[in-house]
Amino acid sequence: TNLWRAGAHTDWGCITLLFQRIGQDGLECRANPQGDAQWIEVPTVDNGGITVNIGDMLKLWSDDALISNMHRVRMPRTLGECGRSRYSVAFFLQADGKAVIESRTKDSITAGGEFAGR
Repeated sequence: TNLWRAGAHTDWGCITLLFQRIGQDGLECRANPQGDAQWIEVPTVDNGGITVNIGDMLKLWSDDALISNMHRVRMPRTLGECGRSRYSVAFFLQADGKAVIESRTKDSITAGGEFAGR
């Protein structure tokens, strides 16, 4: 289907830490967001596993050495998944709005300017 709990996107900031409840799968990412790569299931992990996403700001800051990963959350596939909500907590890490993001290949911009340009 073309229905998603959260459609395909990259995160704007530097790093996102995602804490998912065990057994509430649905997060998927692409191995190469610029290509035609397959979507890969990101299962929940016992004992407090944390999913780490690189964001667009860190991609800019690293001169594209680090790639912000495309990800989405799919709809439930089974009746068991349909019968409950999916809970996760995201912690978004980003530079202060006045911080200057400099790279060798792109013009400098403040973190606040980068967000405002979206």
